[in-house]
This record gives sequence, C-alpha cells and structure tokens, in this order.
Amino acid sequence: MPVTDFKSKNGFDTSEYFKSKTLEDLDVSELAYIHLDRLNGKTHLSNCIVSSSLYDLIETAQSSFNNRRTRIYTPLLSCFAILDQIGGAYGSHLNSTQYQAGIKVALATFSKYDKDEIEKLYSLRNGLYHDGSLVNISKNGNAKVVFRLSSEATDTITHPTTEWDGIYHDALTQYITKINTRKFKEDVENIVKRCTKELLNGTLTMKISDPREFFYKFLFATPL
Repeated sequence: MPVTDFKSKNGFDTSEYFKSKTLEDLDVSELAYIHLDRLNGKTHLSNCIVSSSLYDLIETAQSSFNNRRTRIYTPLLSCFAILDQIGGAYGSHLNSTQYQAGIKVALATFSKYDKDEIEKLYSLRNGLYHDGSLVNISKNGNAKVVFRLSSEATDTITHPTTEWDGIYHDALTQYITKINTRKFKEDVENIVKRCTKELLNGTLTMKISDPREFFYKFLFATPL
C-alpha cells in the first residue's frame, strides 16, 4: 500500500499540495490527512472538494452544548461516533492493544485512560446506543454502572464511592459514576490531535488499505 511520507514534507503548503491532485490520485494516508483535519473541514482538490465526516462530528459535539435540547445526549453520541471512526481506521506503531471494538481501540491506543475507565466509557456508550439509558449492565454481568452527567466534576470520570452491585437500591448516590461531557469532548479532540501528529511523524498505521473504501466510509466529495 503506498503511503505518503508526510514527515519528509514538514512545513509544506498543504493547500497547494492538495490542489495539485485529483481525488483519484490520493492514497489512504492522504485521505487520512483530510479525514483528521479538525480546522478546515474541507479540502480543495483539482477536480472536487472533499469534506470530512469527522470534522462534522466534532462541530456537532461542540455546537450541541449551546442548545438546551441537544446538550445532554448529542455531544456524547458524537464523541462515541468519532472514537468508533478512529479505532476502526487507525492504529499506532507506538502503542498496541488487544481490544477489537473501535471505541476501546481508540481510547487504549491514543489516550491516557486506564482499563477501568475504558470499560466504563464503553458501558456508557452501550447504555446510550441500546436503549438511550445512563444505566448499563453488560450481558455477562461484569459491567454494572449508573452514570450521571456533571459539568462541575473536575475530571472526565469521577468514580463512585462504591461500585454498583446491579441492585436498584432506594438510593443510588454512592454508586453513581459521574461524567463531565465537556471534558470528555476535549479528551476526544486530543485523540484526534494525536492521530494527526502520528500521521505526520510516520507512526500512525492504516487499518484500511483501499482508498475507495476509506473515502466512502469517512469522506464526501462535491464538484467544484
């Protein structure tokens, strides 16, 4: 698989570089550069404009905080979608993981979360995706978590005084795991930044070898 050596192009004019190329010219690493672009969202090629779904998800997560009707669940759903994309598309020569689920792969490879925190975030994702709930008990019973969102929490994840036993007691206060959604969103953006850095340094690995597959999964093209 041809991979562009971005490290040798340090300081190059990305705008002019991509304007000289057609969509069909781009290899997977060049498409990944467009995919991971958090600042522009659109890249002009010689025959079309390519936009990134990852950029749209980041923008959705950020803007949803400003709307009372979307500030609760939308940022979380957007962040988990971002992590799914990252974990499904990229790996790293600097760090490996045995996880298979995209979200877990992204968190284990590109963040500082420990195993327990990764499992809790994945449990939160499952609760939201399966029944829109902030409570999750895994099928094997290993994960039992009651979540509440707290903008006042100092950390992304605040662990409970006592891990929940899966029983719905009269009061669950001591069992609640708190999530600061804004901090989680910042953590997810830092993961995207790290992927970009590793791409430029040559340590990011591509899990998708076919440029067409990568394009149709994560990017969109509009005519000039």
